[in-house]
Amino acid sequence: MADSNKGSIITGTILIIVIAFFLQVLFVYAQNRDTPNKAATEFTKAYFGLDISMADQLCQENLIVDGVNIVDKYIDSVTTKAKAEGFRPFFVKNYLYHVQTNTISKDKNKAKINLTCEIKHPLRAFFTKESSQNVDETFDLIMEDGKWKVCGNVFSLCG
Repeated sequence: MADSNKGSIITGTILIIVIAFFLQVLFVYAQNRDTPNKAATEFTKAYFGLDISMADQLCQENLIVDGVNIVDKYIDSVTTKAKAEGFRPFFVKNYLYHVQTNTISKDKNKAKINLTCEIKHPLRAFFTKESSQNVDETFDLIMEDGKWKVCGNVFSLCG
């Protein structure tokens, strides 16, 4: 009787480990999957974080306007303004909180995503008691080069 109980415990433990491994692989796959919602969120993080990687998330149509890389121009203008006010570029970077995305429409190559979030810089907010800002933006995304990319007017980059 004791041997039978030991065998079922070992079998149950092995079964739990196999199921956990399978679920872990499934979750990693789901996390790495490219979706329009994920593309809009990653672009927004890069935009408010002044990260040059936002250029990889913009469609070609929006990246170069009148022969100028708008991402480089945007980052340069924000950092120049910060330096003129006596701040380092780190001080003007913001972080996203409470990010929510809603799919308005989606087909094979196009999607429209609404993103809402709060942005603030934790250190600046702590010292200046500055409140967070709400962002409510609708993105047009297209499938380009096998990845979802943001197109259209995005924040102040194109406008």
